[in-house]
Amino acid sequence: MRVYYSLVDDLFSYETFQALVDEVIEESGHVFDERTSAMIVLRRAGRKHQKIARLSPHSTFVHFFGKVLGKGEVRRFTRDDGSPGAVARIEVGDDTGEVSLVFWDERVSVVDDVDVGEVIEVVGKTGKTHEVRVIDMQPTVCDIPTRAEPDGFSGSSAEGDTIEGTIVAIGETSTFTRRDGSEGERLDVAIADESGIVILVFWDPALLDGYACGDGILASGLRRNTRSAGREYTAGSHASVKPADVAYSPLFTPVAEVLPDTVASVSGTLERMRSAREFTTRKGAQSWVRNADIRDESGSIHLVLWGENARNSPSEGEQVSLYNASCKYDRNGRVEVHASWGCLLACAAAPARESVTMTGMIIRTARGRCIDDGHHCLLIDADLPVGTEYCVEGVQSRDRLLVTAYTEVTRSKEAVEERIRSVLG
Repeated sequence: MRVYYSLVDDLFSYETFQALVDEVIEESGHVFDERTSAMIVLRRAGRKHQKIARLSPHSTFVHFFGKVLGKGEVRRFTRDDGSPGAVARIEVGDDTGEVSLVFWDERVSVVDDVDVGEVIEVVGKTGKTHEVRVIDMQPTVCDIPTRAEPDGFSGSSAEGDTIEGTIVAIGETSTFTRRDGSEGERLDVAIADESGIVILVFWDPALLDGYACGDGILASGLRRNTRSAGREYTAGSHASVKPADVAYSPLFTPVAEVLPDTVASVSGTLERMRSAREFTTRKGAQSWVRNADIRDESGSIHLVLWGENARNSPSEGEQVSLYNASCKYDRNGRVEVHASWGCLLACAAAPARESVTMTGMIIRTARGRCIDDGHHCLLIDADLPVGTEYCVEGVQSRDRLLVTAYTEVTRSKEAVEERIRSVLG
């Protein structure tokens, strides 16, 4: 963050800059991370990315995009004081010119992580003509034109991007709490267009009122979410939706043809559902993970469900579709599918939901932790101790209970004896 602040340190105090970044995060519904939000603050302050031909040798820092045109070999040497040194260069360019990025000593290893043709965002210090010493660098998902390739394109325009396609799946509206304590809503929608599947994240679900699966829409004022592996856009306060006369169908990849390090949409039946496991993320938040298989006519593949997809997952035997799922190798070198960030999971049929209160024993089964009242046995998502009796409240969906509140039940000796007699008959 200090590097980005250095580009506007003549305009704001650091405290003001941080407050502006936090404001952008709030506006995005917490979709944008600090880095992305800082870039937006820079743009609003008039400090846009510079063109390579206009990089000033007198600036404290420069900030620009460049496409990697070539990489040099690492050169190692011995300094006058006897200490070892190393230097490496990467040539980058845009439609105005070219410049060398210089990496010294331990930073030369960064060169191995960059590929020719990749576009990178650079913050650095200008040295002698056509040379920049890199302070910070990150890959991007956009393309840019160069003098050798004039047909490139940039990311979102100032007015935002536009998507025209057919609604193929609508997720459930979820609520979240903003930093100021207020509540917001989010709705994820899968759109099929001429390029495949795109996920639209609506921070105002009312924008989609009156639309249903199968409808064609033209969504404007969208922002690309570069953190997502697949195509994902956010529809914020400047977005608009109107009907469109288009009809596209989703193209699903057979699970037997899924390749690692790709994003694919698959459809099939859930099998071998394992119990959900709760864990703490690196940011200290609670989340869940669940393993399963998904089968279609071509075969079966391992599936990993994350977050709410694991906590409140469909039941075994259900037909589901995963839009923009990440595909990668597991620890044994086999390909598996992940339903995580940027993926929309949709069931073939929406399950009925009802609020219930249930008192029973917490037991462990092959499917996971359950509550059993002697008549019904429901899977629960709460980490309650096995062998104890609880009164739980929550929302039942099929054979699962999404717990919202619970209290431990302590029975008298007489009540326990009566329960035993009723069981023994």
